[in-house]
Amino acid sequence: MKFSSTRFPRKVIPAFCATLLSTLLATQSFGALADADNEVPNSNGAKIEEVLVLANHLPTNANNIGSSISSIDTNDFARQANFDVSQLLRTIPNMSVNRAGPLGALTQVRIRGAEANHTLVLIDGVEVNDVGNGSEFNFAHLAGADISRIEVLRGPQSARFGADTIGGVIGIFTNQAAEPGVKTHVNLESGSFKTHYGSAGVSVAQPHGDNLWTGQLNVSRMISDGYSASPLGNENDGFEDSSARGSLGYQWGDASLVKVTLSQTEIDAQGDEQDFDFPSTATQGLVIDADQNNASKQRFANFLLKTEHFGWQQQLSISETKNRSRFFDTGTLVSGLNGERSKVDLQTSKLVEVGDLTHSLLIGAQYEGREFENIYPSISGANYAAKDRQQSLIGEYVLQTPSRSIALSVRADDNQRFDNATTARVTFSQNLPQNLRLHSSWGQGIANPTFFELFGFTPNSFTGNPNLQPEESTSWDLGLSGSLLSERVGFDLTYFSADLTNEIETVFDMATFTSSPANQTGNSQRHGWEMSMDAAINEQLSVTAHWNFLHSRDPDARVEVRRPEKSGSVSLHYTSTNDQGRVSLQVLHNGRNQDSEFIFSTTQDRVTLASYTLVNLTASYDLKPNVTLYLRGENLLDDDYQEVFGYQAPGVGVYAGLKARF
Repeated sequence: MKFSSTRFPRKVIPAFCATLLSTLLATQSFGALADADNEVPNSNGAKIEEVLVLANHLPTNANNIGSSISSIDTNDFARQANFDVSQLLRTIPNMSVNRAGPLGALTQVRIRGAEANHTLVLIDGVEVNDVGNGSEFNFAHLAGADISRIEVLRGPQSARFGADTIGGVIGIFTNQAAEPGVKTHVNLESGSFKTHYGSAGVSVAQPHGDNLWTGQLNVSRMISDGYSASPLGNENDGFEDSSARGSLGYQWGDASLVKVTLSQTEIDAQGDEQDFDFPSTATQGLVIDADQNNASKQRFANFLLKTEHFGWQQQLSISETKNRSRFFDTGTLVSGLNGERSKVDLQTSKLVEVGDLTHSLLIGAQYEGREFENIYPSISGANYAAKDRQQSLIGEYVLQTPSRSIALSVRADDNQRFDNATTARVTFSQNLPQNLRLHSSWGQGIANPTFFELFGFTPNSFTGNPNLQPEESTSWDLGLSGSLLSERVGFDLTYFSADLTNEIETVFDMATFTSSPANQTGNSQRHGWEMSMDAAINEQLSVTAHWNFLHSRDPDARVEVRRPEKSGSVSLHYTSTNDQGRVSLQVLHNGRNQDSEFIFSTTQDRVTLASYTLVNLTASYDLKPNVTLYLRGENLLDDDYQEVFGYQAPGVGVYAGLKARF
């Protein structure tokens, strides 16, 4: 959902034609090129050995994936030494990150110009988007102390993952016990704005005959006095975050596992308000100091069972996620949101190898139930609760050779509230001579209206619309990746295009001074380029970079808010000859973009946010092989900027910390 409407009158070459043509050509010459086993390097110039799990239902070599996918691994976490996952996501192509205030404030992520609620977030396979608060995931709730890897899948993924994946999917994987023994870790950090962070964890793997018991526990705590998010004030906006995550599992045989995971995060964030005073005042529409805070809590539990019978692998996942948010003004409860999701996911898959051909088939069934509650204790009859459910059938087929991959996915959804929907996706990857690889995808996406859009209520400000229809998207991309200079330089260049129909826009009524969402007539269109590069200058020095161009228009041909047309980053990484010291210099650029302006006394509803460039520096040194000291500086040039209109971003920040692994 957004706060503006638009249309861009441009004819788009149907994506499906490009992908289908590639697929037909591939199938006609499958045998001829099957022996051209080119190992294409990834963006760091090294031969691809990385195995990714998000794109297909089976772990897949990155060289055989047609989808546009990026990953952040332990090396990236070590080089940046940053527990804030949202900051790491800024280095992923076509990821727009916006934080409305200091630490703890709502932090949104948009992929390829899609809305924040069009990105599905999974933690160890469990969906964690907040049902109550707009079906978004607030990345302010996520610290990276126990995260081992992040995979970002760009483009619509509804055929595999269901609704709310028009932009893509972010998969987050936590540390897991892999070898027998006990391992512990500790991370301590202090720095600017009186910010203090600590985390500790333990993982255990205990053999039991030929089988294995596993267990993990991680706890973290962060407190910060913060800074003033209001350009008109000087009141610091503090933040507290406490989280705990644990699991217990038992493995037997080569492919059987039972595991239970529990997680809880609690946040208390002080904040400022965007003033809507009427009639016009000096502060109308601007963010002002206020004695407000938001207390939120997220819990999830997951039961996972994997078995294998007659060459078929079965997986059963049962999860429950609960979100609770409470908003206080001068210590008084003003409003609240509750959201709950229950999900049962059953899949069976089989892998068949015939010579150089690998056939993989997945069949799955899914049930999802959701509940929502909007609370206004001071207003009689304002509270509202709603429920819905959905059953789905999923199928996916993957065909691979040493040089080629084709994946076909289809999904049928039976939704209690909306019409039944069928979505499909096809991806293609082909290795070419000269260490090049062609990759392409075409897919459909669905985003059901959120509960808040349907039934939400804000006194004298916002009223939901129960007549909303789902948003629908068709998207395609075509890219070329490869390596140069004896595989010392890796690159990827991808073009993408997407059409969105029934886009939901919040419309403001000047007569009543209230807003309500509505489906827009016409298409929203988004297209652009993603360019990334990784180069090994020598054994100690490397550079990574990406540059994005995004053209995003709503049905009225207006630029969509909080999506810069141009953005990118360059990072320089140095490792000492003895591998004990590391230095990383990072430059992030965000071009001009537009945002909503809530000033009723003017006819303008948009404001242009200036471009900004952030320079960050991280240095670390290993006192011992398992003990690391680090120093991190953020926004070292003290750039004055806003990611969301009216909310001042922080100035220079310096942080020092210690990591230990035993």
